Amino acid sequence: MATLEPFLVLAEAVSDGRLSAAEFSVVCLPLYKEYGGPYPSTDHYQAATDLFYVAHDYDASGTGEPDLLDSDQVRSKASDIAERMRILLR
Repeated sequence: MATLEPFLVLAEAVSDGRLSAAEFSVVCLPLYKEYGGPYPSTDHYQAATDLFYVAHDYDASGTGEPDLLDSDQVRSKASDIAERMRILLR
């Protein structure tokens, strides 16, 4: 079964500034695409999917450069998603 913990670690790292937005997108996109198993609930799946789209929207073209979101927007959105994930994992 898929869990949110790896996604929460990523969301917290980018929102805390321990990972850049570019580093975050390099890790998050393949993690989401290759992560196996069903999620415990629709809310868990949606939180992971929302984080994927933050990474995607930062680097939609695959060049490692900001596209639809800038670094500050990535940090803010990841922080919001991390909070949702922490609530789901309680």
